[in-house]
Amino acid sequence: MIDLSLIIETWDSVKPCIQQKEKADACASLVRVFDEHGLLDYDKVSINDCDGHLKQAIEEYYEVEDNDEDEDEDWD
Repeated sequence: MIDLSLIIETWDSVKPCIQQKEKADACASLVRVFDEHGLLDYDKVSINDCDGHLKQAIEEYYEVEDNDEDEDEDWD
């Protein structure tokens, strides 16, 4: 496994070629391929270096939950 720098650099290279409405699906595919080939390791620190599309795709792929929402639910 490697850090997120390769996928960030790859995404930054290809995203200008992808239409806005297709970016979410493209990111999801990119994350899946990187993970299937052992090239991706979820790192909560590095994920903040990602743009919104890539961050969302990674969090959805790894089923990351927002801890702030969990804390709010405890108070209900």
